[in-house]
Amino acid sequence: MRRIAAWLVSVALLFVPSWSQTREKIKFLPDEEKYLTIALSGGFFFSKDEVFRQIYGDSLPVFGPHLTFRFPILDPHGLDFLLGGRFLQAKGKTSYTREETKLRIESLSFSVRYSFETGKFALFLGPGMDYVMYKETYAETFPVDSVEGSEAGFHITSGGYYHLSPSLSLKGYFKYGLAKTDAPGFQVNLGGTEWGVALVYRFYL
Repeated sequence: MRRIAAWLVSVALLFVPSWSQTREKIKFLPDEEKYLTIALSGGFFFSKDEVFRQIYGDSLPVFGPHLTFRFPILDPHGLDFLLGGRFLQAKGKTSYTREETKLRIESLSFSVRYSFETGKFALFLGPGMDYVMYKETYAETFPVDSVEGSEAGFHITSGGYYHLSPSLSLKGYFKYGLAKTDAPGFQVNLGGTEWGVALVYRFYL
């Protein structure tokens, strides 16, 4: 009986190191760590507004930086706070007179997201607010040179990360936003859907 017990203990001790290594491989990021990420994203924006699409097209490229702070709640759950910027520029032609027009949109976003770490992958979902600044410039034949202003909006975003290393990740995201203007001559819904990817670098705190 003692020999059997001793044999079982010996076998268990042999498997402990390999089990620990397996756990390290599964837990790709450190447990219960606060971290800060910086990212540069790019993607395409699809407007909800029919007039907007007629003038500038169905999809427009967008890009911008993001800064995210992740606060762990209970592994693997966490809360993300994201501050980001977005830039969009396009050329088009007015619906009736077919004269050239230009549009520039810059926005600041703040999001609060639930995140879930699953080894080499992570998922997130949450709402946020946008501050959208716009300027539309018209041809010389127009009675006014341009219309510009700013509006507040809301959005919801979701997506995921693929961790290339403990400090570097790829992110894919989807964003749906609402932001309507009430400026004379520029009553447009600036909201819509956005799909994009980002390269993310992580700093542990």
